[in-house]
Amino acid sequence: MPRIGCVHSGGRRIAAAALLLCGALIATGCTVTREKPNLIGQDVRVTFIHTSDLHSRLFPYFQVPNRFDQNDGLLPQNAPFGGIARVATRVKEERASAGRSLWLDSGDSFQGAPVFNRFSGEVEVRSLSMAGLDAAVLGNHEFDAGSANVFDQFDNWATFQALAANYEYEPTENPTRRSLEDIVKPYIIFDLDGVLIGVIGMGNWSSMTGIFEGGNSLGLRPIDERDVVRETVPLLRPSVDLVVLLSHLGLEEDEALGTQDVAEEMDEVISPSDLPLAGVDIIFGGHLHIVLDPPREIPSDDFGNKTLLVHSGAFAKYIGRLDAVVRIGDDQSDPERRSKVTAFSYENLPIDATIPSDKDVQEMLEPYAEVLASDLDLTSPFAYVDVAEGQGQILRNSRSGGDSQLGNMVARAMQIRPGVEAEFALTNSLGIRADFQPGPLTAEQMFNVFPFENSITVMFLSGADVQEMLDFVSRRSASRGCRTQAQVSGIYFDMVCASTTCPDGRSACAKNVALGEDCRNGDPDAPVDFAKCARLEPTALYRVAVNDFIARGGSGFEVLERNTFKEDTGISLRDALTTFLRQQKTCGEDIVDVTNPGSETVRERYGAIACLDGAIEASQGRIRPTFED
Repeated sequence: MPRIGCVHSGGRRIAAAALLLCGALIATGCTVTREKPNLIGQDVRVTFIHTSDLHSRLFPYFQVPNRFDQNDGLLPQNAPFGGIARVATRVKEERASAGRSLWLDSGDSFQGAPVFNRFSGEVEVRSLSMAGLDAAVLGNHEFDAGSANVFDQFDNWATFQALAANYEYEPTENPTRRSLEDIVKPYIIFDLDGVLIGVIGMGNWSSMTGIFEGGNSLGLRPIDERDVVRETVPLLRPSVDLVVLLSHLGLEEDEALGTQDVAEEMDEVISPSDLPLAGVDIIFGGHLHIVLDPPREIPSDDFGNKTLLVHSGAFAKYIGRLDAVVRIGDDQSDPERRSKVTAFSYENLPIDATIPSDKDVQEMLEPYAEVLASDLDLTSPFAYVDVAEGQGQILRNSRSGGDSQLGNMVARAMQIRPGVEAEFALTNSLGIRADFQPGPLTAEQMFNVFPFENSITVMFLSGADVQEMLDFVSRRSASRGCRTQAQVSGIYFDMVCASTTCPDGRSACAKNVALGEDCRNGDPDAPVDFAKCARLEPTALYRVAVNDFIARGGSGFEVLERNTFKEDTGISLRDALTTFLRQQKTCGEDIVDVTNPGSETVRERYGAIACLDGAIEASQGRIRPTFED
């Protein structure tokens, strides 16, 4: 059974004595003893502030807002965007206009900008605490530097409660020493002037399997989220007015808690009241960086109750505000008589240059910014992205689902790097975390593209192993909408996402594998030309460049994990790509800086730096998604 968390009042931590008392009161829900105002039958408003997937975007940054961003109010003229000091200002303004309020975060505040690489999460936890966060679920990227680092950062700096009900912790070598289990709670109950809100944390597990495969033991194991919700909600429901899931599971997983296909295997259709969402009023979700505006309503029982599903975006671009009208019931154990949300409104509020920075948070950040500026030259451009009008940006994911321009650049930079010189290169698509926006390209943006400290590993693979690896890529990609989960250079193949002719009866596999360049003669949709490129030979041996994460088995690359002929070069992917980009042709004298139109050319403003256009390593069918009858 999941461990049970404790109640606290007004967003403040419980004193040690209260925690001891909680141990004796687990069966009754561990409530704080104070007189509760009689609100039965009244409609009261509760305001929730929601953030998610901040990914270390503590300082304002530039990007080109896409159509969806602009629809939600993130306008190009209001750049730069994000920044935790601005978030703090906006949150405080919104809470000042609300009577009862909570600020909840759905995880992944770590990883994604140089501040995390340098300070390992200290600045993220300190700034969120100073800004007034009440509780956060642990996301998968909180564990990127290991579970000991999670403990250190949250134990040293957090004034908010860290949550995760679906993790079970392994015994420590020294049972008298405090550990993550002591500071991460399954749930917490907030008393908002007589309205009790139970918040259950649901951490991500599917993305953390890659951490294990990559050799990072975390000292914890998963509990099935459906079982956790089924067991925890009935324990909380009799004692609170609202039950909230604070989730980093992902949109599909959040929705699946209320669908038949997650029920126990049985032939008959079961009642919604027997599904995990019964008794859950709101899910605040994250992980996929999306916005649900308006929130979705999911039927959750046989009595007309619904669960609101809220996702509020990522990268500190927005905060979500949900105002819920709660009618206070007289029996929280009865689904017909319990408190429930009777009406709601939602706004996704942009964080941009029109919002002033909170003075206290900004002052706290300044010493860290000074260290980053002295350690790293983050702002001097070394290249310029000069894509054609209408192209928008250099994308890490192709709209076709096959190889992308940025992915091709990364793989090429790995393949030809001195000291590597591989016959072909392959890296996982999810390791490339941002697109190249039009305009100057800086080291800070390279950290956004490669937040992880991955390096190039060289290994020798037989042709049979290469086929096994590409078959795995095809199967994994097929399960994700036939969008490739790898990027390559020096190799071409058809990524067959549905077929009756794949080996071993599988429905997805790689076919027509060839090594060489321009194997489709300039046409991404053309067949591989085996007169021009060499067919993969099962018994041949190939020198291959991959990243160290998948070389250790990360993301399920078992064929790479078991390979014994490999060497980590220590060359970072970030450095390899930077070197490759610096070697491209310089910008012509007539190239106008799009970030300062009508005044200076790129050369006048930045000097003779490399120019990156849409033709360099353009998407060319290295990976061609296809379906067979």
